[in-house]
Amino acid sequence: MLRAVIFDMDGVLVDSEPLHVKAERQTLVPFGIELTLEELQSNMGRSTRFFFAELIEKYRLDTTVEQIYPAHKARLLGFYRDEAEPIPGVLPLIQDLLRNGVDAALASSSDREVISAVLEKLDLFASFKAVVSGEDVDRTKPHPDIFVETARRLGCGARESVVIEDSSAGVRAAKSAGMVCVGFKSPNSGCQDLSAADLIVDDLWVLGAERLRALVNQGS
Repeated sequence: MLRAVIFDMDGVLVDSEPLHVKAERQTLVPFGIELTLEELQSNMGRSTRFFFAELIEKYRLDTTVEQIYPAHKARLLGFYRDEAEPIPGVLPLIQDLLRNGVDAALASSSDREVISAVLEKLDLFASFKAVVSGEDVDRTKPHPDIFVETARRLGCGARESVVIEDSSAGVRAAKSAGMVCVGFKSPNSGCQDLSAADLIVDDLWVLGAERLRALVNQGS
């Protein structure tokens, strides 16, 4: 039985991956680091803090995550507030779920402040029964912790939940949590391996409570 649908944020709820790429490139300019689009897209679905930590170690940068992250987050928040737009079809999908008695939740590796900026811009605070950030768990995607915690807050089992994800790390996390997963080929998420997902779509308009309920029943 389908009780809840858990949405990723970047690339599923909001078309924000280009904003992340732009912010990360600007953050790295002072250090003389120019990463390709493919290198930046490989971080999608993961914690940006961990990404910066890896870069600091790889390039032996004379800085710390604590020093560079606040300015990066401020830059990203500005982009979200000025430019972020919902993914086509996601708002009607959320409303269809709620009309049919299915809870909606958000599970994102982003910080709470970033998530709040998106929910405020899209007027979605009241739509989600649970919101879990990367700050709420010890390990972020591709580990399953964030989805396990979201299900706990929703009070539902793994097999009663569907996750919608656009990244390889997110799909791996959802399947590790024992959940049914829809892989969404988001237009700006690059070449992500979604093959482990139970269903892959390139348009959220094709989803709804009835189809997701059938997907859960099929896997039971």
